Amino acid sequence: METRHQAGGLPVARDRPSPTGGETISCIQRIGASLLRGFIFSLLQRQDPGSPRARPLTMEELGGHDAPDGPRVTSLRECLHRIWESLSRNPEIDSLVQRVAGQPPLKALARVSEELFADGINWGRVVVFFYFTYRVIAQALGGSECIRSLVDWALNILWERVTPWIQQQGGWDSIFSFLRLGGAQTPLLGTPSAPETEQTP
Repeated sequence: METRHQAGGLPVARDRPSPTGGETISCIQRIGASLLRGFIFSLLQRQDPGSPRARPLTMEELGGHDAPDGPRVTSLRECLHRIWESLSRNPEIDSLVQRVAGQPPLKALARVSEELFADGINWGRVVVFFYFTYRVIAQALGGSECIRSLVDWALNILWERVTPWIQQQGGWDSIFSFLRLGGAQTPLLGTPSAPETEQTP
């Protein structure tokens, strides 16, 4: 994939139309960055007892802005949270947490990413990747890790490995079908990737 680089050194794919007629790569990347940062920030604001914050965090530290999101991004983020609420009770999540417990934040995120996407991608795995990015950010707040470098690393994974798959699904909006069809109840790991859009007769 031909790329260019934006400020900060993150690769951004040259804009090209989707083969399925959906969103362009650059649009998917832009929305994905906003969703990932917002997901992390909102979970930190909730102060999950399992991942206490050592200090407050601003959206600027995550590389974002305090400007309000548009209605579409807000709706997508709410969908991500609804999927996570369902997935958070999945025993596979506990297994992943135990396997990376005590590891340095970046090493933990790299290991989870490899396990999640080793044999394919689905929307549940994307949401779990967002959640583990939040967890390593929360962990890093208590140490000397650079928060922005962790976010940038996660964005690289999102853009290089996940964005092409999202484009194949038709764009971010296909996540609504995943939620509506109960996809969050399916196993996370060991399940081949498949398109998760509604079939029209």
